[in-house]
Amino acid sequence: MLVHTRLVIDANLLLLLVIGAVEEGRYISKSKRLRNFDLTDYDNVVKIMSSFNEVCITSYIATEVSNLIDLHGTSGQLAFRIARGLFSFFTEISTSIRDDCSPSYFEYFGITDSSLIRLVSECKVLTSDNRLCAVLYKVNPKNVLQYCPIGS
Repeated sequence: MLVHTRLVIDANLLLLLVIGAVEEGRYISKSKRLRNFDLTDYDNVVKIMSSFNEVCITSYIATEVSNLIDLHGTSGQLAFRIARGLFSFFTEISTSIRDDCSPSYFEYFGITDSSLIRLVSECKVLTSDNRLCAVLYKVNPKNVLQYCPIGS
């Protein structure tokens, strides 16, 4: 059943999608950044996303993911091609640096998570970041999709 709301996917799970798409998930276990995830998590995130008619990212999320890709050589090139495709496919939600860095929680969370705290009022947010989830639940518990990795 398709849910008719927008889903924003956080950077850690988008990185899982990028690395997981390289050679059928072979590099998930090789990535320092994905040590709590495995191929089952990749499949679960894809399944969650498929229930939404619009998956969104912000420029902050895309920047984080492109900076966190820790594959090199041919696999790194492939990861960046996959990232380019996903970034182009997902809907980009406009952000405002001024709005996203003005709340007091910016100093604790940084700009990417600060924008997600703002966006959870209007969009579902899929994240595995427990620290962030606590704040997201306070803002709009109905829009928080907390993913718990199978491997953790």
